[in-house]
Amino acid sequence: MIPVKVQCACGQRYAFDVEPVNGRMPYPVACPVCNADGTASANAIIAQALGASAATAAPAATLRATITPPAAAGQSAGATPRRDQPVRSIRRESAADTWKWWYFVLAGVCIAGYSIWQAYDRHSIRPLGELFFAALCIAIGIWDFKAKRKKKLQQQ
Repeated sequence: MIPVKVQCACGQRYAFDVEPVNGRMPYPVACPVCNADGTASANAIIAQALGASAATAAPAATLRATITPPAAAGQSAGATPRRDQPVRSIRRESAADTWKWWYFVLAGVCIAGYSIWQAYDRHSIRPLGELFFAALCIAIGIWDFKAKRKKKLQQQ
């Protein structure tokens, strides 16, 4: 698998791993925001990655390619993905998405359960101080969920 990272002309970055067929993309790809065809850029990145991996034993470097969105609806069929082939959905790459909102909620619930169990087992209320941290984790998870939901609704 070769990691492919593409930056569209609209500014959107998207990444995916692909197993090339004959040194090329086995399927068309498109920008998740503007639907511009990214297959040619992905093919260029794959060619550079295969050339770099053949020349050195080091892992392939992250490469960027810029593509231009279609200028008009009447462009040639080569500029957009063919309609008989499905365009695979590609998730956006973002450092902010590495921690999902439910990670915080799950951590908060686990910490709360553990501290309550410790308080019951020790017959002491001292471990219940950890409940503040658990509530904080849950609150951060709920806040993150609401922020991402609001952003998603604004994009639609």
